[in-house]
Amino acid sequence: MAGEFPVGPVVLGYLLLRGPSHGYELLSHLHADLGRVWRVAPSQLYATLDLLARRGLILGAKEPQENRPSRIRYTLTQKGQETFWKWVVSPVPRVRLLHPQLLPKIFFLLKLSPDQIPKLLAVQKETLLALRSRVGEEKPTDPFHRVLRGLRLRQLEAGLAWIEEVLEKEVCV
Repeated sequence: MAGEFPVGPVVLGYLLLRGPSHGYELLSHLHADLGRVWRVAPSQLYATLDLLARRGLILGAKEPQENRPSRIRYTLTQKGQETFWKWVVSPVPRVRLLHPQLLPKIFFLLKLSPDQIPKLLAVQKETLLALRSRVGEEKPTDPFHRVLRGLRLRQLEAGLAWIEEVLEKEVCV
């Protein structure tokens, strides 16, 4: 459920944070709060809402509107809440996913459970350290793969330095 851009878990987080909402409200909040991290098209959001409902993570109830088609107001199920919390406290598996996946997790934890942030970042740091160790052990013979290894190592170092900075200055003060 969590691809490059974790629309499903983010929708679950908004329903937990703000309560029952319809698609347009969710899209408005998402763009207002996370628009600088990533954007989701309305069609992608509505497809995600349908998928989450089919999986039993949210429930949709039609709300009649005067002179307009009914809209669906979504509520979070217990299964949806459990799925969200499992996602939000799990580290991302790749350094390239820090921006699209870790930042939304920090956003929600700051609002819902700030005391969880140091633990998440510590686990994320361990994940990146393990990746750095694996990449550091690579011994590519091809020139392009040596260049690629160097880039991956610099990205991992930058990610680790950023996590340290966040831990020291931003969320733990």
